[in-house]
Amino acid sequence: MFPVHMRLIADSGIYIVENLNLEELAAARAYEFAVVVPPLKVKGGTGSAVRIFALVPR
Repeated sequence: MFPVHMRLIADSGIYIVENLNLEELAAARAYEFAVVVPPLKVKGGTGSAVRIFALVPR
């Protein structure tokens, strides 16, 4: 099941972040920011819903 997820996340430690809405950051001209992706702790899981947010310097 989900061979791409298994290859990227479980085998290589590469996280898949898709469908980000970056319009507000672009409108604010925030071209540098830290992205925070706190994962759910699911034992044996390779993915979950997350609430991603950006830290933007003033």
